[in-house]
Amino acid sequence: MRAAVLFHYKEPLKIEDIEIDDPKENEVMVQITATGMCHSDVNVFVGATPVPPPVVAGHEISGIVKKVGPGVTRVKPGDKVISAFIHPCGKCRNCISGHENLCETFSSVRLKGTMFDGTTRLKLKDGTPVRTFLGGGFAEYAIVHENALTVVPQDTNLERVAVLGCAGITGYGAVDSAKIEPGETVAVIGVGGVGLSVIQLLKASGAGRIIALGTKKWKLEKAMELGATDVINTKETDPVKALKEMTGGGPDVVIEAGGTQETVQMAIESVRIGGRVVLIGLPPVSAQIPLRIAMIVRNGITIIGNYGGRPRVDMPKLLELVKTGKYDPSKLVTGRFKLEEINDAIKLLEEGEAIRSLIIP
Repeated sequence: MRAAVLFHYKEPLKIEDIEIDDPKENEVMVQITATGMCHSDVNVFVGATPVPPPVVAGHEISGIVKKVGPGVTRVKPGDKVISAFIHPCGKCRNCISGHENLCETFSSVRLKGTMFDGTTRLKLKDGTPVRTFLGGGFAEYAIVHENALTVVPQDTNLERVAVLGCAGITGYGAVDSAKIEPGETVAVIGVGGVGLSVIQLLKASGAGRIIALGTKKWKLEKAMELGATDVINTKETDPVKALKEMTGGGPDVVIEAGGTQETVQMAIESVRIGGRVVLIGLPPVSAQIPLRIAMIVRNGITIIGNYGGRPRVDMPKLLELVKTGKYDPSKLVTGRFKLEEINDAIKLLEEGEAIRSLIIP
C-alpha cells in the first residue's frame, strides 16, 4: 500500500509503497477514506512529539473495515467507521472504571508508535519496521484497535465525519470535563479545529457568553459563525486585560486549546477568582511552563487537564449532535489534498492558513 512516511524530523514526508500485515487479536484493518491533518501530527514531523521514525502519522481517520483480527466483536468487514485518536484497551484500571480516555496500556505505547504488543504492522520493502502515530491514517490502510472505532450509518459521508476522531472528541471531552452550567461565561483560547469544535459544543451545552481568542482574523470570523458571541485578537490587544474588563473580573471558565506557554499563562491569569481552567492544547513533550502558584492558590483556581472524550461512550453522543445539527464537523474543513500533496497541507497548517485539511488516499 501507499503511505506518507516520515524518515527524518523536519524533512518532507515521502510517499512510499510499504507492506501491511493482517490485524492481530482485537485489531482491525481499515481502508482509509479520509484523514484530517492536525497540529499533533505536525509535532511528530518536527520532533516535538518524538515518535521514532520511520513513522506514519494521521489520527482523524474515517474509512471502511477491510479485515478483522481474532476476537473482534465491535465491527465487521464492510462497516463504515471513524477512529478516535485514543485506542482504549478496555482492560486496564482506568478503562474499567470509566476513564478509557486515560487508558494506561495505550499510554505506555503512544509515543513508541507500536501496537499494544510492542510491535508494528507496517514495514518497508527491506523489512524495516514502520511505526504509527495514533493510527497511521496518512496511508491507504491502517491497523487500529477495535475499541477506537465507532460504526456510523451506511449513508454517512465519511469525509464529513473524519475530524470527529480528534477535533470533535477532544472538544467534547473539554466541555464535558468543564461541567458547564447554563449561562456561564466561557473563553476559548485558540480557534483551530479543536477550539472551533469547543465553541460549537459550548453553544450546544447552554453556555452563555462564549469569547473566542486567536490571532487570525478569518478564524475569529469563523468562530463567530459557529457560536462565539465575542472575539479578541490577541495580537491587537492585551487579552487578559480585555477579558477581565469584558466580563467584570474574568470568565467563569477558560478552555485553553493553543498549547503554548503564552496561552496557558493567559488562561490562568484571566479566569475569575474561583474559576476553572481546562487545558487541552498539547505543547511539545519537553515543554516546561512556569506558573504563578500563589495566585492559583489565593484565587482558588481549578486547573483541569483533559485528554479527550471516551471513544466507546462519548463518540456516539457526538454523532447524535452531528445528526441533530448542533455540531457540524464539515465547518472545520478548509481543504482536500491527495496523499501525494500532503506536504502542501502540512505547510498550510504550519502557516496558520488551514483549520483542518483532509488527506484523501
